[in-house]
Amino acid sequence: MHLCDIPEEAMNQLHLPNGLPLVYNVKRKCITLLDDGSGRDPTEVHDFGPAAQYLFRPCELDDDFFLQMEEQISKADTEEKPVLAA
Repeated sequence: MHLCDIPEEAMNQLHLPNGLPLVYNVKRKCITLLDDGSGRDPTEVHDFGPAAQYLFRPCELDDDFFLQMEEQISKADTEEKPVLAA
C-alpha cells in the first residue's frame, strides 16, 4: 500500500494473480511486469481488479538501469573481501 501510494480504500479492489512475476522499481516507485514473450499485454490478459491503475504507472526499465546494475555487481565482485582470521 505504501510502496505504490495506493489509497487504503482501494486495497481490497486489487487482484494479484498467483505466479505472475512483478518487478518493483524502488527508485521510481512503480511496478512492471516481466515480458512473457507472447506479445500480449499482461494487463489485458490478467484481471488486476478495478484499482489496477495504482499498480501500473508509466515506468520502464531502460538500458541505463541495467548498465548501472551490472556496474554495481562488477564493482562488488572486484572489491577486496575481508579475510577472517582463524
